[in-house]
Amino acid sequence: MKQKEYIGFESLKQLALALSELSAKRIFLVTGENSYSISGAEKYLTELLSDYEIKRFYDFSSNPKIEEANKGIELFRRAEFDTVVAVGGGSVIDMAKLINFFAVNGLNIRKYLKAPPDRIYHPKPLIAIPTTSGSGSEATSFAVLYVNKEKLSVDNEFILPDIAIVDPNLTMSLPKYITAATGIDALSQAVESYWSINSTNESKELAKNAIELIMENIVTATNNPSPPSRLAMARAANLAGKAINITRTTAPHAISYPLTSYFGIPHGHAASLTLSSILKYNAGVNDDDVLDVRGSEYVREVLNELAFLLGAKDIIGAREQLDGLMEKIGLETKLSMLGVRTERDIETIIKNGFNPTRIKNTPRRLTHKALRKILLDIY
Repeated sequence: MKQKEYIGFESLKQLALALSELSAKRIFLVTGENSYSISGAEKYLTELLSDYEIKRFYDFSSNPKIEEANKGIELFRRAEFDTVVAVGGGSVIDMAKLINFFAVNGLNIRKYLKAPPDRIYHPKPLIAIPTTSGSGSEATSFAVLYVNKEKLSVDNEFILPDIAIVDPNLTMSLPKYITAATGIDALSQAVESYWSINSTNESKELAKNAIELIMENIVTATNNPSPPSRLAMARAANLAGKAINITRTTAPHAISYPLTSYFGIPHGHAASLTLSSILKYNAGVNDDDVLDVRGSEYVREVLNELAFLLGAKDIIGAREQLDGLMEKIGLETKLSMLGVRTERDIETIIKNGFNPTRIKNTPRRLTHKALRKILLDIY
């Protein structure tokens, strides 16, 4: 399906037109509990939405659980809502996607995850308005949730929001750490998409543009935010979202989920922790362990292109660039400083970080032994 998007300062004003074109009357509004106010969205939208019947839902955590999604689905089913509006970070937008998709289709999440039905109906129109520059969830056709600490993804073309409104004004008040963690998440997505075995010319161009914008702007946006840097990061996150919507993510994201579930490391920060190490690991690809059908030589060419995009001459330099970037934006790079205390903790990450789908998107086969070495190196 074709998504309509508005990107830029003051683009939030397009919401009134969008709701009018949809003939909206009853709106299911999904927001963060605090970010809705802190971002400035509440102040602006209260008046704009005053003529509509609104049900606001924000009773869920930053890593949405299946029980919380079911709570939202039940609320949605109690009334005839005709439109869904999501205002918040990636978790908020993902929650809105899940509620809309499952409530309208009358589906049970657990049953769907085991055996999706053959026929799916298009849910109600969904307008996604991000308040962070990171996940790119407004541009993807999948949504994540956690079941007993296991991260699962619901993937369907009808999950893609109908309208995306990306207004950097809503990110101007973001704290430094959230700016850094969400921004590095966008970079991780773009880098992973670029080396993914599912990459296409289109996805690589999207990822390339995202990487260039992030490398030029993330330090400023984090340490001395300005309107141009906030706009650039908003665009970059959206581009990275579009890129992974084609390719999906790879090993660093798969490894990040137990880091978040078991050790409480925020998602974006967690995803970046192994990014430079996996880059180096991928560079050792050969004909025996290559997973990309285009071959090991192609993978090495792609990684060299990535090194250049990251501002380096080779893979070693690219790894230094990534690690140095995390330091510049204040993100800890050692697992031991982030709550991973013992080798038993390392084994927990390995046991729960081998999501088959995402691991296999990585161009070089990643073994348990290799992952253990990577984790110990950054311990």
